[in-house]
Amino acid sequence: MVLKNITRALKNIRKPRVTRMYPEIRSELPERFRGLQKLDKSKCIGCGICANTCPNCAIKIVRARVSKDSTKTRWFPEIDVGHCLFCGLCIDQCPQDALSSSKIYTDGIITWKHEDLLFTPDQLAREEPIDAPEAEQ
Repeated sequence: MVLKNITRALKNIRKPRVTRMYPEIRSELPERFRGLQKLDKSKCIGCGICANTCPNCAIKIVRARVSKDSTKTRWFPEIDVGHCLFCGLCIDQCPQDALSSSKIYTDGIITWKHEDLLFTPDQLAREEPIDAPEAEQ
């Protein structure tokens, strides 16, 4: 058994590395990869179809500012990424194509508190940064 493992190790010693040094070297994502949702506030009509189709009830419709500088408010989706399956049903059912899938899959998602995984409309529209909050000590 020991000799078998040593010969296997010697055979693989000249092969190229398969381990990637994440996050310095990120993996290439497939074209159809579903990451964190992105909201186009100018297209969203606040109809709530995305919330009604979500199988995990991870989407709520909340009132939020129309744009970063505006004081007007409208209805927009708010997504609890902690409960999201990333199935893409909300994106497929959006009649205005306001929701889309991005290639972001770790930024802002890795956290110790579930409350930090609630993405507001401003965060989904990328008007606010979605970086992970600093860990509490």
